[in-house]
Amino acid sequence: MTAAATSLVLVAAACTSAPEPAPAAKTAWADRLCAAVADANAALATAPPPIDTGDPAAVKNTLSAYLGTLTEGLGRAVEAVRGLGQSPIDGGDRVSRTAGDAYEGLRRPLTEAKTVLDGAQDADTVARVVSEIAPRLEAVAAADPLAVDGDSDFTHWAEQAPRCAEVPALRR
Repeated sequence: MTAAATSLVLVAAACTSAPEPAPAAKTAWADRLCAAVADANAALATAPPPIDTGDPAAVKNTLSAYLGTLTEGLGRAVEAVRGLGQSPIDGGDRVSRTAGDAYEGLRRPLTEAKTVLDGAQDADTVARVVSEIAPRLEAVAAADPLAVDGDSDFTHWAEQAPRCAEVPALRR
């Protein structure tokens, strides 16, 4: 075989298979995803403050601050998940995309409700927003954006990542 032919064979072989990512890279990527999820879970676990329903201005201010806390936490989660880059783990991109989409799906209606609430000029509008936001807050409480198959490649690497211990969906 000539040197040129040997070079072509080596180039072709190099193009057909990428090196397997290092185990440390897989664990680190899973850890960063779990950190985003754990941080979002902490923000979402913030209990609603007591609200004096007899004072519409207090309801507006208190609920607006609470929605601000939730939407900021969800926004940070979306940014962190989308900033992970390509996953070195088989199926990891699907897991991160699902989590990011779930957080964005929760954040968007809460942000819209906060905008309406902040612009409310009367007690009726405040009452309407409060009644509309209740089911959305229940959806936030029930959210499990990192529900994954227990035997997935992601789960394997997540079991080795310290921050993944903080994510209830990954506890066995």
